[in-house]
Amino acid sequence: MRQFVRSLTLMAIALVLVLSGCERRPLEVYYNNVARVRINVDWDKYFTGKPSGMTMLLYQDGDQATVSRTDHNVTTQTFNLQPGMYKLMVFNLSPGEFGSIGFSDLNSYDGATARAKDITTRAPRRWDADIRYMCDPEDIGVAVDQFEITEEMIEDYIRFVDYRKRNNLPDTTDIVYNEVVNPMTTHLNCRVMVKGFKSMRSVEASITGMSDGFYMSRVDRTQETGTMLLDTWNATPIEGEDNKGWITTSISTFGLPFGKEKAENREAEDNVLTLAFLLKDGKVRTFTYKVGKIMKYLTPSGDALTKEEVLRDIEVEIVLDDPIDCPDLPPVEDQEASGFDAYVEDWEEGDTYEVSF
Repeated sequence: MRQFVRSLTLMAIALVLVLSGCERRPLEVYYNNVARVRINVDWDKYFTGKPSGMTMLLYQDGDQATVSRTDHNVTTQTFNLQPGMYKLMVFNLSPGEFGSIGFSDLNSYDGATARAKDITTRAPRRWDADIRYMCDPEDIGVAVDQFEITEEMIEDYIRFVDYRKRNNLPDTTDIVYNEVVNPMTTHLNCRVMVKGFKSMRSVEASITGMSDGFYMSRVDRTQETGTMLLDTWNATPIEGEDNKGWITTSISTFGLPFGKEKAENREAEDNVLTLAFLLKDGKVRTFTYKVGKIMKYLTPSGDALTKEEVLRDIEVEIVLDDPIDCPDLPPVEDQEASGFDAYVEDWEEGDTYEVSF
């Protein structure tokens, strides 16, 4: 028995020596069947400049996000992609870095939406006790695109290479897509002539009918609307007029709802501007204006508004400058509180005036 075991052991050793002495054929390495795609992002053409970071989403399999990348390199990103259809979405920062904007359905290309959050830090006044305000949105820019990686496009990426040269694979040429970011916020400028200018202590206002966000893949504003607060105003007397002046303000918004960009598609009551003046004697005068028909985009084409213009750094304007309809404040005898303040804590009940054009 021992002799038999010893014989088997010697045979095994001999087999190992024979095999180890064989000359092997050169191995070959198969280079992955993927394309190297480089995506360049332009933030300077229409947006406010390069942000501190960006989020890039790639969607495949119809509508689902398959790649999500947030990075401080905001000018270019490179991906190795297999053949297929891809949908691309790019926006500045990451969803959690926005304080005034909330995101939903980012995993779905068609469903991804950005909406203004509600203001939760402001104590209501008597004149607007039941109003829920949307935040002024921070600057946000978006680029979207769709492209296909075909088998033909990646033929140059398929190679059989001598295993001894596997660390020196030949260079490949990137497939490049150039994306331009469009701003999604629109500034609303409001300018109102005031009679009884010297009676003002401060003013606050609200505007209804503003879009509450936008659909990210379509870069169209939502048709759902909300109310925005205008609480920081500048006051300027009119030269040569004894008791008239201008109050002006500008806030960031998501613009007018989709389909309401042109005045011909709006009704006057679609947008209501409410102005609440705190007078120097402590009383409040409130005026309401139906301004849906007089709001306008400040674009080169005027009423012939194009979607490209809506996606640029444009502004919406409201001007109330007709002395007949402008707020008319009564004289104030108690002048102990002088000067104009943009914000005052103690608001009291007063009269409300509705003005129609």
